[in-house]
Amino acid sequence: MLYRLKIVFVDNEEVEFKNTEKHGFSDDLELFELTAGDEVLVVPIKQIKYISCDSKIFQNK
Repeated sequence: MLYRLKIVFVDNEEVEFKNTEKHGFSDDLELFELTAGDEVLVVPIKQIKYISCDSKIFQNK
């Protein structure tokens, strides 16, 4: 399932990913990890103001 995820940084810069496959935090909670398409993004938590995620679950037919 692909979903939309937006990251807003402490300097108010925004980055939006429309094809996010997965995201999460590192074991030590220092880094935010994101996989979108063929990209992997790793961002220090201290640089993030907030994260917005928009995903919908669809029933299998």
